[in-house]
Amino acid sequence: MVSKATIKNWNRLGVNEEDQGDRLTSRANKRLSKKNILPLEYFTNKENIKILTTIADYIKENNINTHQVIYNLALNLLKQNNLSAKNKYISDILNDFEQKIDNFLIDIELPFDEEDFLGIVYQYSQSEGDKNVKGSYYTPQKVIQKAIKKLDSDDIFLDPCCGTGSFILQAAKRIKNPQNIYGCDIDEIACFIAKINLIIKYKNIEFCPNIYNANFLTQNTALKEQYFDVIATNPPWGALINKIVGKNFPNIKSGESFSYFIAQSKKYLKNDGKCSFILPESILNVKAHQDIRKFILDNFAIRKIENLGKIFSGVLSDTVLLELDCKNNGIIELVENGKTSQIEQKYYEFNNHNNFSFISSEEAKIIDKIYSTDHETLINSTWGLGIVTGNNKKYLSFQKRATNEPIYTGKEICAYYLKPAANYIEYKRENFQQIAKDEIYRSEEKLVYKFISKKLIFAYDNKKSLFLNSANILIPNVNTHSTKTTLAFLNSKVFEFIYRKKFNELKILKNNLSSLPFPKLSPTQKEELERLVENYMKNNDKKILLEIDKFIFKCFNLTEQEIDLINDFCN
Repeated sequence: MVSKATIKNWNRLGVNEEDQGDRLTSRANKRLSKKNILPLEYFTNKENIKILTTIADYIKENNINTHQVIYNLALNLLKQNNLSAKNKYISDILNDFEQKIDNFLIDIELPFDEEDFLGIVYQYSQSEGDKNVKGSYYTPQKVIQKAIKKLDSDDIFLDPCCGTGSFILQAAKRIKNPQNIYGCDIDEIACFIAKINLIIKYKNIEFCPNIYNANFLTQNTALKEQYFDVIATNPPWGALINKIVGKNFPNIKSGESFSYFIAQSKKYLKNDGKCSFILPESILNVKAHQDIRKFILDNFAIRKIENLGKIFSGVLSDTVLLELDCKNNGIIELVENGKTSQIEQKYYEFNNHNNFSFISSEEAKIIDKIYSTDHETLINSTWGLGIVTGNNKKYLSFQKRATNEPIYTGKEICAYYLKPAANYIEYKRENFQQIAKDEIYRSEEKLVYKFISKKLIFAYDNKKSLFLNSANILIPNVNTHSTKTTLAFLNSKVFEFIYRKKFNELKILKNNLSSLPFPKLSPTQKEELERLVENYMKNNDKKILLEIDKFIFKCFNLTEQEIDLINDFCN
């Protein structure tokens, strides 16, 4: 899980095996986690948590394997729905999965108000690490309903990684004929559950569920001749994908599992088909995912992008709903924070890294206007990383001594100024794993900024201070600007608006910063803005920040209406 280079550096720096183990478990390395996560968002009725915990306690006490648990609970559900002998296909499904009988699990009363109680039990039985390796997080019903809301009663539907059938069950509420519903998944237990769920949903119809224990990303003979009106799914994120699969998609360089599912789905859509995907927000703007964004722009019309927020237990990233069409008018509906706007798809074709920005046509016009101003950039500036010690416990101290000096982290960076440092360090360059040139840290003037942030937050330093790697360093070189005027623009509402609308990444990246437009200042303008910055840094009066923003609005000749839009967004 950790690169050989990292291990080599730890060894060089004297990080012992115990500390290496601590680092592995303290990182966001969920693939090692044995913790079970309760899928709260997947319950219809939270009272049913009691039944789940009763079953979980029984399983633990009696050391029952997952196959046996699911088999017996499936028998229980079929019995409750009077289906034991009503469907001639049930016996074949049960025989293929047959396990030892457990009377407690067969007889315990299961809830009628959960559409996928077997799925809940199965989810809870898997550790966080197992789910992370599979990229398997099941989707709340309200989100699925959004994804399939345009499904018609006679549509042919596919969920290519169906899990226990959450999308399939919602599709079943709209589709009359169960034989028009298809699903496949590499998880045998999940497929068994999906079959049982679908049979119970259509309990008055005899049919064999079109649920296949197969890998959608490889040649799938079961689906080879079938094309679909609608494909909707929550594909695995960050799952480990077979290298052979990657060779089938030479244009997908990232190796990201959800990208493969999007590309493969196109092959199975009818000419007028549509598809919906539940995806991590990173698909919109992370540079590594430009490959799938380009594929989407070349092969689909984007119908809608909606920010769903954080919808999965144990997953910190925001989630988006991406709706794609084979035919559309080129106008994308954008939904974020309850607000709806529109943008032409061609905007993304020219956007940096083809980013799928949440930006309206009106906002795009403002940004175009800003960039049309005669301007300079940071392209010739000097950049530096904060110090990577390789072992903060060893090299950092909370106490000031004669031999050490303050070192700042991203936490101490505020707009324009630094909070007092919480840590001290002996500056011995040979001890550290990664370090910038000495003249960068010891520059007479420099700007520092939080590396992990959605907002631009830049502070001024003229004390030759040191910084850890949660902070990055910029020594600006812009012809008509000074360090302080550059600072003013980087902390301004205009630049916040541009940066979040164009890039909206979780990291503040050099390439993005280098593209920001600094209008050419006259000597008088430069002097006036420097005076405002110095006045604010001395007095910390927020009224001065308003004056700085007013100055910058004027530099770009923005109208009152445009200024109001920017202020509303930033506030």
